[in-house]
Amino acid sequence: MLYDAWTSKELVILKPLSGPDDPKLRLPIETLMSDLNYKIQRDLFLQGFANVQRIKYNDPKSFYAVAGIHGLPYEPYNEDGEMTGGYCHHGDTLFPTWHRPYVSLLEMLIYDEASDIVKGYPDDREEKNIYQKGLEDVRFPYWDWASPSTLCQGMPSVLSEEYVTVTTLRDTGEEEIRIRNPLRAYTLPVNLGTMGSVGDTSNPTQRPYDPDACITPYTPSGYATVRHPNENYLSNMDSTNLEIVRSCSSKFRPSICDILLVEDWLYFSNHNNETNEDDKDYKHYSSIEGVHDSVHDAIGGLGGHMGYTDIAGFDPIFFLHHANVDRLVAIWQAIHPDHPDSWIIGDDKLAPLKPFLKTETEYWTSDDVRNIKNLGYTYPELKDPISPKELLKDMLNYYQPIPNSNIKWKLTITVKKNKVGSPFQVRAFIDLPTRSTDSSTPPITSPNFAGFVSIFARGSETNCEKCKSSQDAVVNGEIDLTACMQRLGIINKKNKKVYKPLPKPKNDQSRQPEYDPSRQSEYDPSLQHTPKDLNERITLMFVLKDNSRLSFKNVGFKSAGCWEIDYSENITNPNYNYLGGIVPDVIKKQPSLL
Repeated sequence: MLYDAWTSKELVILKPLSGPDDPKLRLPIETLMSDLNYKIQRDLFLQGFANVQRIKYNDPKSFYAVAGIHGLPYEPYNEDGEMTGGYCHHGDTLFPTWHRPYVSLLEMLIYDEASDIVKGYPDDREEKNIYQKGLEDVRFPYWDWASPSTLCQGMPSVLSEEYVTVTTLRDTGEEEIRIRNPLRAYTLPVNLGTMGSVGDTSNPTQRPYDPDACITPYTPSGYATVRHPNENYLSNMDSTNLEIVRSCSSKFRPSICDILLVEDWLYFSNHNNETNEDDKDYKHYSSIEGVHDSVHDAIGGLGGHMGYTDIAGFDPIFFLHHANVDRLVAIWQAIHPDHPDSWIIGDDKLAPLKPFLKTETEYWTSDDVRNIKNLGYTYPELKDPISPKELLKDMLNYYQPIPNSNIKWKLTITVKKNKVGSPFQVRAFIDLPTRSTDSSTPPITSPNFAGFVSIFARGSETNCEKCKSSQDAVVNGEIDLTACMQRLGIINKKNKKVYKPLPKPKNDQSRQPEYDPSRQSEYDPSLQHTPKDLNERITLMFVLKDNSRLSFKNVGFKSAGCWEIDYSENITNPNYNYLGGIVPDVIKKQPSLL
């Protein structure tokens, strides 16, 4: 066992930092870092987080130990004996509630380190009282990866800067010091994962670094976490930001608008709810876990820690991401407070959320953490009283992916999660020039690329018992087709009509490069298409992280279908119209592949 000599025998008990009557704000990372009103909280948070990362790895209060709860190295936490296959909940109704105390645990440890810092300040300095007061408000920030700011600029710069400047208190007064940025990366104190053969280019010690798309990356001691690593095993922030901006537009924002309208916790909470083939309910396919998966994919990329479930927790951005997931869950709860299906059904709500201890003998449960104020925090949108209806309208207007669009077209997909044995994507293209059946993969920069569903699966080499025993688990996901349809001229800017691309005008034997509304009278009405033609114009591709294609036979494809969603009568209660299923060409030729 790695933790054969704990530096501390005490159990790590998660205690709220304030009572439910006095919850403190978790702030957007941009606000915490730039608003001078929060400078004391900022400086204490950064120093406290840096100190947690410096704690020796075999201390249960270390960042290494906390990050390892999510996957590797599969060692017990707050328990004696051997690990029995991991703690993490993915693909079940406890996904949101399990991660809630997880973020709170790190929040508490950072607060404790910040408290020790303030205690060490000189007692004879008047400023110490100000720092003691500011300490009370220290909470973990979140990064809203679907905000207008992210849409324009990508990841906040503070998440990639190597150093940050903070103010500390000395005998001579306040002093600015420069520390390594704890939000940028975490350097592994011991080897993480399994090293490949000597000379293997997927080993970070080799150059050029060329990660294997099918295996969870190995990280040697002394190497830091990375995002979209280049051949020198350095984070490529240009690639990371490009992918985040692209995903923010095509995936994050449309998905949030969908999930906020889901009323049933069973569907909202996770991506693994097997649908009845005859049950055409769009809300089966919209979940907080689904959009969460795509964020991991966008940040990590090929070889980046965030893109692999077993090692994602070691990148500090993991916790800012999950703080935002928790924020969206809390907002959803406030939007649907009284719906009979808006919480966990049955005994699962009382199941222990291991390894997060409430006392020395009791674990936190989902019912315990249902109200975030019980954990001592809240979010800006929930600080002041607001009706569920107004909150929903505010959120839909804030995250509206295509303004002034009353109709949207969506694609829903169901695939087996664990059959491939590694993370992969389902990509959708509309009206590809040729329906290629070879091994090439059209680029995502193609105008025909509509979007993707990320399958955030663990590698086949994982020690996760749940994953290994759940070979029939599925991922339900959705893709917004609307922007691609506008781009191709299939629909006009107001989404009023749908046209066959490149129609032949009556008085012109040549084909137009694109539909021209000003020449509407020249177009042959017989060539107009209805939305129901859409399901025959979509090409699905299954792609590993290195862009290599997977065959339908090997991915566990279950089903796909097209939808028209009409918001014109009521934005908070749209009409869902199922347009028909998609049967890929290869399945038509060989139905046994299903």
